[in-house]
Amino acid sequence: MESAMPLYSLESVACLLRSYNHLLAPTAPAPTPDVHNVVNPLLAALPPQLHCLPPYCHHLPPRNTSLLPSPTTELEIRRRGEKRPIPPELKDEKYFERRRRNNQAAKKSRDARRIREDQIAWRACLLEQENASLRAHVAALRQETLALRSLLAARDEPPAPAPSSTTPD
Repeated sequence: MESAMPLYSLESVACLLRSYNHLLAPTAPAPTPDVHNVVNPLLAALPPQLHCLPPYCHHLPPRNTSLLPSPTTELEIRRRGEKRPIPPELKDEKYFERRRRNNQAAKKSRDARRIREDQIAWRACLLEQENASLRAHVAALRQETLALRSLLAARDEPPAPAPSSTTPD
């Protein structure tokens, strides 16, 4: 029986995994020292010779090192505040007022984003129409230029000699 040919080469899989590094890498504005001790889980699964990182992965370990993932604390993993249930005794009028204001602010933000997106789409439509109009104008000007050049070329050509009848009389 023949050995099954792999569907994808190891290099193409490595390239695909590297293209997703930016999705898995921490997005902290300034890298912390602990970030250098954590190896990207997808890259850790690759053979060491394929650990060639693109330049946008500067926060990952250098190519020639093979660091093992260090245990991280819960605070390092958590990026946003976790949702914790609020006990009923803390749900007073002040809590509900904060929730109401937060919900209003979220709705206002969503509405503003929707309006901005609609304005951008409208502007894009107008720019596409203007672009089409300008392209048509440029095409017409090119046609006019060609016509005028042919007229100039015809004017500058010496007139073709007229057939002369040189019959002696």
